[in-house]
Amino acid sequence: MILRWGQSTRFGLEIAPDLLTLVRVRGRGRRPVLTGRWTHPLPPGLVSLSPIEPNITDPTEFGRVVRSLIQGKQVGAVSVAVPDPVARVVLFDVARLPAQTDDLTKLVRWHLEKTFSVELPSAHFVHQRFRRSDGEPGHRVLASAINQQVLTQYEQVLLQAGLEPRVVDLASFHRFNLYRPKMAQLATPEHHFIFLAITGASLMVMIFESGTPAYIRIKGTRRALVGTEAVDRILDEVELSLSAYGKEKDLSRVTHLFVSAVGASDELSDRLANRFHLTARVLGADDVLLDGVPTLPPEEHARSAGALGAALER
Repeated sequence: MILRWGQSTRFGLEIAPDLLTLVRVRGRGRRPVLTGRWTHPLPPGLVSLSPIEPNITDPTEFGRVVRSLIQGKQVGAVSVAVPDPVARVVLFDVARLPAQTDDLTKLVRWHLEKTFSVELPSAHFVHQRFRRSDGEPGHRVLASAINQQVLTQYEQVLLQAGLEPRVVDLASFHRFNLYRPKMAQLATPEHHFIFLAITGASLMVMIFESGTPAYIRIKGTRRALVGTEAVDRILDEVELSLSAYGKEKDLSRVTHLFVSAVGASDELSDRLANRFHLTARVLGADDVLLDGVPTLPPEEHARSAGALGAALER
């Protein structure tokens, strides 16, 4: 039986290759409250990331971990953050979005198939729209596609464990939406900034013009980019993205670089600022419009950001 809380209570679940993180958020006016956070480690190799093949190598064991995580919590409906490398992502402009959902899905599918030169006859599509930064009418669309076979396995295992997955999107997108109000505030008035998200599965760079995404790059990582030895690699990856973006855009207009990362250090933000001559900031609990979060230690907050963003999705 699926149990449902009232609309003011929401749950978010982030699935990482090494960890499950579940949070509970309860609404209170315009500022919700974090009322619970739980984690459970995953055995090595239980989640093997792929955009094509099912990711869970042992569904029975994965279901056991999920049931252990939610035991006694009466979760029910949950928004889910999945690892970035399971999806294909594209940016495109459109003068007018189709009014019908089916037509919009066809448009998103066409752009993804054209960009990646693959057929996506069966996929889960998610999109987010922004106003165009060039002043032209219409929208800039950020869209992702998750192979239906990959998504169905996640959904079935969660359903069998007693959860009801609702919104399913990439962990870095949930992180971006979590911090979006604060980044907009700090990057005023021009809103030209970089969002760098580093998880145990990937590194994602998004560059924004006037608050609208103009560039995105997701790179899967074989191991977590944490510790001093990883800083040089992170800086090199950011430079690759800036070089690609700078071929067509004016890099001098970018003023801020925001980081959401597990294991982020002052050394990372200082070196990012010095190398790229930007105002660099590691995002943390103080940057979230959510009561109860400041009680989390920085490392726990960083690991919870994807689940928090998922819980706050509407």
